[in-house]
Amino acid sequence: MRWIDQDKIQLPEGWIDRAARAKQRVMVDGAKPDGSSEIWRCLKDPFAAVSDKRCWICEAPAARSDNAIDHFRPKNRVAEALEEHSGYKWLAFELSNFRYICTFCNSKRKDRSGGTEGGKADHFPLEDEDSRAYCEDDDIDDEAPLLLDPCEEGEWKLLGCSVESGSPVAATDDPNECARVSVSILLYHLHQDALNKMRLSQIRDLDQKIVAAKDRYYELDGSAKRQKKYRDALKPILRMISPGSDFSGEMYNHLKKRRVTEHPWLQTLLG
Repeated sequence: MRWIDQDKIQLPEGWIDRAARAKQRVMVDGAKPDGSSEIWRCLKDPFAAVSDKRCWICEAPAARSDNAIDHFRPKNRVAEALEEHSGYKWLAFELSNFRYICTFCNSKRKDRSGGTEGGKADHFPLEDEDSRAYCEDDDIDDEAPLLLDPCEEGEWKLLGCSVESGSPVAATDDPNECARVSVSILLYHLHQDALNKMRLSQIRDLDQKIVAAKDRYYELDGSAKRQKKYRDALKPILRMISPGSDFSGEMYNHLKKRRVTEHPWLQTLLG
């Protein structure tokens, strides 16, 4: 996961007016949000462009599955609501409520080989269910979502992965944030076996590049030639932790952990 700046999304001409009319059909005329699904479906390509076609949640290679526009706050029903909840219909056409998510993170699936299951579907758990918004007049700012959100700056830094298995883990010691990570792993199905294997392969590749850069670093003697070799060795690492690369968020957090425990010389890459 990596922070997504939605302000960078280029909207089709006239989209805001079309979205406003669709909202009116739902909120005034009683139409179903799915009857105007073209409003969010036409945003698939612009949303994909800001993450190099990778899912905003898992950052897996684009070929992993078909990706789609998901409603962060569900538009039809909410699984965790204590009272009957017909969904956040007033946000069904709100740009800030859309996320670009792959099938495995978004839809209920069972992984028979790994014995896991998950998928966000109509889930939207809160820290305090009493703060749940049920209508447009309720303030959604009172809600504290348990799901990690790629559109909230800094939340991606809470998610790391195991160097032994590639399994997703919390990259924080804060118990409340650890609880959010656990819920997110389950509901986004980030612990799928195939995904773990892809992460593990990426971590091992990153570690090999760190070793190569380390060798270059300790060879430095001030000469321009060796300085260049060191800079060249850092470039592959920088690519792996940059947005748009496979699992860049987890790779960044892995590098950060290694910097603290083993390689303080990597600080220049972390900003």
